[in-house]
Amino acid sequence: MAKKLYKVTHVMADGTELDDITGYVIPAGHQVYNILKSINEEAREKTA
Repeated sequence: MAKKLYKVTHVMADGTELDDITGYVIPAGHQVYNILKSINEEAREKTA
């Protein structure tokens, strides 16, 4: 089975698009954590 590959593009508040946000801090409770959690949960359900 082929794995899905995701490309993450970060769009900053000023509209700047970045491929890498090394050094940037993502605040606690940010929506990105829920998105990553749902991706991981879906992957676990498919392998169970």
